[in-house]
Amino acid sequence: MKYYISVFLFAFLIPFISAGDAEGKYTCEDDLIEVMFVEGVRLRSGILADIQQSGVLDGLEEVLELTESYHWERISTVSEEAVDEMESTGERLTGSDIYNLNDIYTLRYRGDIDVWELAEILQELPGIIRAMPVPLPQNPSQPPDYQGMQGYLNPAAGTPTGIDAYYAWSQPGGDGLGVTVCDLEYSWNYNHNDLTQAPGSQINSYVQDPFSDNNHGTAVIGELVSDYNGWGTTGICYGANLKTCGTFYGNPTAFWNVSGAITVAISNLSAGDVILLEQQWEYVPGSSNYVPIEWWGSYSPAAQQYNAVYAAIQNAVSNGIHVVEAGGNAVFGAGGVDMDLMSWFGDSGAIIVGGGGAYPGGTWPGGDLQRLYYSNYGSRFTSQGWGEDVVTTGYGTLYSAGGVNYYYAIGFSGTSSASPIVAGAAVDCVGYWVANGNPANTLTPLMLRTALLNTGTPQLFPPAGIIGSRPNLMSAFAYLYSVSIGTTVEPSGTIAMSVFPNPAYEQVTIDLFHSSDMISLHDLAIYDISGRQVASFSDSDINSVEAIVWDCRDNNGSIVPGGFYTATGVYDSGSVSVQFIVLSR
Repeated sequence: MKYYISVFLFAFLIPFISAGDAEGKYTCEDDLIEVMFVEGVRLRSGILADIQQSGVLDGLEEVLELTESYHWERISTVSEEAVDEMESTGERLTGSDIYNLNDIYTLRYRGDIDVWELAEILQELPGIIRAMPVPLPQNPSQPPDYQGMQGYLNPAAGTPTGIDAYYAWSQPGGDGLGVTVCDLEYSWNYNHNDLTQAPGSQINSYVQDPFSDNNHGTAVIGELVSDYNGWGTTGICYGANLKTCGTFYGNPTAFWNVSGAITVAISNLSAGDVILLEQQWEYVPGSSNYVPIEWWGSYSPAAQQYNAVYAAIQNAVSNGIHVVEAGGNAVFGAGGVDMDLMSWFGDSGAIIVGGGGAYPGGTWPGGDLQRLYYSNYGSRFTSQGWGEDVVTTGYGTLYSAGGVNYYYAIGFSGTSSASPIVAGAAVDCVGYWVANGNPANTLTPLMLRTALLNTGTPQLFPPAGIIGSRPNLMSAFAYLYSVSIGTTVEPSGTIAMSVFPNPAYEQVTIDLFHSSDMISLHDLAIYDISGRQVASFSDSDINSVEAIVWDCRDNNGSIVPGGFYTATGVYDSGSVSVQFIVLSR
């Protein structure tokens, strides 16, 4: 089903549409289609099989008779069993249905039928969710000629203001130690002398660089993990482990395969690790105006539709992997786009990043913490990073005398430069969380996204358009220190308590776990982050049940504000406290 935005929005996008081709279709492979099946499709000896015998392949062979020949491939080489485990783990952890990435395939064919026509015919089959020609890789626009040094590492109270990476590095785990960050894109120089983690970091095979370049990816991972060695630049999470996953790959012919790359990344990562999606989607073909990659396959004037990249992001998030996604640069015509007017499909769970000003007088109009002209914006944007004047590895605009392996950039920009700043902050937060005795999987993607938003340095207006707060690692660490979602158990092991779900929205279930010795619980209360009691329960309530359901209202019946809370129970042999988050509503 196709959706169309209002005439009002269509008029807003006129500057973009004028730059596209007559049909408005994106550039794509002329013989390759990505197909999302409903469910239960598997490849057996090169032939698609309906393993549930549900009729999901009905009509497919008749359509394929329009071709001279064809060949099906899975989107990744990750084993079917591992992908099934991604789905089951995600469903167990979230309680929601998660799409199985085994049900996505690419169809390469020969014949006279146009790839768009064939995709549209396939799209009409009842067993197919989405059929789209595979796009050619897109090269995010990079505004040139920037200046400044690594001010984004500065304290939030400094000039220019940053994310306070210096403070983070002074804390246990605050350099990202023990956490893995995976950059999904292309154009890396694995031989750069300030990136000693780069060699051997690539996790998929048959990767090619569609632009024969080695700068964009080099600049991104330089922001993340360039060495702390006393020269060059220093990465925000220099203590983390680096993985790179090329999105343009395949054997024997490479193609732009973002969903497959995410699948490979999930299979190589664990809960608590971070995926950085340094890819963007050209919503109006030919315009050089980009939106988040989770709009994969949608083009003007269509709303965001369910697609393979969106499903892959959901799989990552549901498996406890944090996904940071560039929000997109729209530098021509009307500038940044209000993505809410274009209608989101939903919340994929990613942290979507906007481009914010570094300081007054930067390359782009706008000041510190303001949305820069080119940056898209909207309610799904929760974090911003420096979108201008970023110093990092690559390009050679700052220093090039030592050759390509000593190139440094003085003007890396756009949401491409902003997203690694947020991803680095996320990695440092997970590292700090784990170093303070919490299992990595207990800091869920939603918890971390909410914490970065609520503890960050607020966005400044004007101009209008939400891009979220800039991470403030000192504030974020203070909150993380005060929050532990693990159960606190007395040394005797006879009492315990837990909270679910965490974060909570409308209600919280507090499991009391009375022991077989029937140790009495005398008191149960909820406290806010300042230590003020907001709710309490009577003895009759807490001793007659195994669990208490709290409706997130205080003793006066008012809904409590979003934030960090503690449930404290007092037993015969001691007390138990469990911290949790309540989301705003």
